[in-house]
Amino acid sequence: MKTIVGIDDMAAYVPKLYVDAEELAEARGIPPSKLTKGLGIEKLSITDAHEDAATMAAMATLKLMEKNDLSPKDIDFIEVATETSPDASKPISCYVQGMLEQVYGKGSFNHIGAPETKFACVGATYALIDRLAYIASNWNKAEYSIVVATDIAKYELNSSGEPTQGAAAIALLLKKNPRLLAYEPEFTGFGTIDDRDFFRPVERKTAVVNGQYSVGCYLRDMRIAADAYRQNMVRVGVLKSLKESLTEKIDLASFHSPFPKMVQYAFASFLIHDWRNLPKWKKIIEAIGPEPSREGLTDVEFYISKEYKEFRRRFIKTEEFRREYEAKIKDSLEALKQIGNSYTASVWLGVNSHFEVRNDDLAGKRFGIGSYGSGSSAVVCSFIIQPEYKEVVKKFDLMRMLNDRKRIPIEVYEDLHEGRLKLHESVIPPKDEFALVSFGETSVDYGYRYYKYIK
Repeated sequence: MKTIVGIDDMAAYVPKLYVDAEELAEARGIPPSKLTKGLGIEKLSITDAHEDAATMAAMATLKLMEKNDLSPKDIDFIEVATETSPDASKPISCYVQGMLEQVYGKGSFNHIGAPETKFACVGATYALIDRLAYIASNWNKAEYSIVVATDIAKYELNSSGEPTQGAAAIALLLKKNPRLLAYEPEFTGFGTIDDRDFFRPVERKTAVVNGQYSVGCYLRDMRIAADAYRQNMVRVGVLKSLKESLTEKIDLASFHSPFPKMVQYAFASFLIHDWRNLPKWKKIIEAIGPEPSREGLTDVEFYISKEYKEFRRRFIKTEEFRREYEAKIKDSLEALKQIGNSYTASVWLGVNSHFEVRNDDLAGKRFGIGSYGSGSSAVVCSFIIQPEYKEVVKKFDLMRMLNDRKRIPIEVYEDLHEGRLKLHESVIPPKDEFALVSFGETSVDYGYRYYKYIK
């Protein structure tokens, strides 16, 4: 009998502060519509002075355990995926372990495995796949494992990347026979190429970004992974041939979102590639004109070319695209447009958003994931929504958290961004949460981070 593994529950954590995108645009002397319409961003989630990627991960994990009434002995692994870890050697997961033991007791998590996974924004998806395989193998010693995606997207002030900043964490509870999402491992496809579109050398606090080039890498790798997913569907007989539509087998989906408009671009490129051999394509081409030639261009050059972007723009305006986009993608962005980029957490926050926003019955539907990380790699995989999912979803509260945040002025945001506020000078003093309280200063702990649960 096949072993069914997947996501039993999830819990998000978003900082209590945000910057309004229109206000940021005005402060930078650019039209607000460039952010709200051009990028699709309304608000940017901002960490307070006492917060970092580790505190967010610990808060999401604590929330997940409390709402499921779990104790440490129920957990086998806590694996954290991040690209904003505060340490180049010590995994952020051990900091999380130490914080949780302030609540559950010293030594209560000594038995767990606690690795950190890094591959830019796709890291959490790789961690998820690894952990689910471990559970399916029956190697796990406890019923549950947890994968946490946590990140702070941070770019230089006044840079082109600044309007896409954000911060959030989401913890995924994994087990056999899950109540929420059952994984389909036989279909998963990968696309990986060693590239230079986005990276952060260890001596830098902000990333090096080649924006348009990175968009091209995203679209290229996602196409490679989607083709691999399609081939796997053919291999097991779900599709009869490679020319059949993959889109028709996916009921709803979440893509990695560096900014919400990128998801629209990605889904449009996905559909263009998927529909090229279908009867409907002839009608679409008659309406918007033929695809531009690829001759003499690499994949990345083609995807960022003026001609392809214009063709995609016309395609996005078609009724066929709008119908698919609104049915399968749109609801995933309701939370993301209020957060900004959260790197590893982004695609899974989109999953959470879908569940909180949609009111139709989703049981039995296939949920597609398009996960991407610069450097570069994409994973296309899928899950089946389980019959009990509504009981899980009714305890989700991401949208409530987003509505309860405090808007901060640009000057306060800049003070936080530049580290001008000390740890004890938070805009909202920590209460009932983990906080970064000090840094080691002696020869044996210099730079070590000390955290405390503040009641």
